[in-house]
Amino acid sequence: TEWTGSKMFPAKIRAKIIASTVGVIATIAYLFKLSLDHGFLTVFLWYTAPYMWSNFWLVTYTWLQHSDPSVPQYGATEWTWVKGALSTIDRPYGIFCFFHHKIGSTHVAHHLFHEMPFYKADEATAAIKAYLEPKGLYNYDPMPWYQAMWKIANTCHFVDGVEGVQYYKSFNDVPITSELKKVE
Repeated sequence: TEWTGSKMFPAKIRAKIIASTVGVIATIAYLFKLSLDHGFLTVFLWYTAPYMWSNFWLVTYTWLQHSDPSVPQYGATEWTWVKGALSTIDRPYGIFCFFHHKIGSTHVAHHLFHEMPFYKADEATAAIKAYLEPKGLYNYDPMPWYQAMWKIANTCHFVDGVEGVQYYKSFNDVPITSELKKVE
């Protein structure tokens, strides 16, 4: 039986969950102590701001790599490893490609070959694109990342369900009331 009442947290990982929780609490306590000793602004500038900047990029990349109106979302009966691996999209990130080891512009290759070193990703992406693009299976959006963020924020809000093959839809396409639906 699950010790938390959730299947996500089986008893066999209980010690890891407890260790992780203790680690997070200890880190917060230590940061609080550092704030008292050295000042809030110092801790903010040397820890919190860089931490938030790093996490901004992690969340942004993850969101942009896996969200696009053209990228299918598969239900349990439709999903396969290959379909899941191809459910991502390569995008240009300008100068950030260099700083982030091209993880966003070679993400399809990363999904297919996750243990491949980043310095081989361009070569792998070229080969994958040459093979998959004629079959309509390679996803690439040339739109700059900041414009793609705006597009995705305005078009990728939900999928209709969890069965079959779904594509992101927008709340902008959903009538607010039944009266509006009748007018259209």
